Amino acid sequence: MDPLHVSMTGVRMGERFLQIGCSDKALLAGLAAKVGLSGSAAVVVSDSSQAQLAESIARKVGALIDVTTTDIGHAWPFDQSAYDLIVVDDTANEFWGEPDLVKPGLRHAFGSVRPGGRIEVVTKIATPHEKVDFPARLTEAGFKPVRILAEQNGLRFVEGLRPNL
Repeated sequence: MDPLHVSMTGVRMGERFLQIGCSDKALLAGLAAKVGLSGSAAVVVSDSSQAQLAESIARKVGALIDVTTTDIGHAWPFDQSAYDLIVVDDTANEFWGEPDLVKPGLRHAFGSVRPGGRIEVVTKIATPHEKVDFPARLTEAGFKPVRILAEQNGLRFVEGLRPNL
């Protein structure tokens, strides 16, 4: 049985997904295992410690995960419409606490998810960032519709779709 936060993403075998951040080992491991060999898994992180964690997860689960270290607020090395799903791992409350990363990071994510694709933010409830209007941030980046999928087990799941245009 998959952990709740893996199941909530709805990721399927054969999909192409990109994860932003790597704080929760079970999330990246579960998503990479779900897409299997017919899909692709990538993670973008901001520092070498998160890159090492992602690489160790890949070795442990035997998955191929493309690990990229960059400043997501400025440099974005991913192609347009390259992914079916983007997952923001904010379980350590690192992404939303950086205002300089949020807007450009979400705009970059919007460009890299295919039309009809989706983004999901996984964050903790009852944190200093709880007052952040997650749906509004995703809407500003161009995702619509946007909704809070669930709040369970101390986690909040917010999903946005890239319109088919």
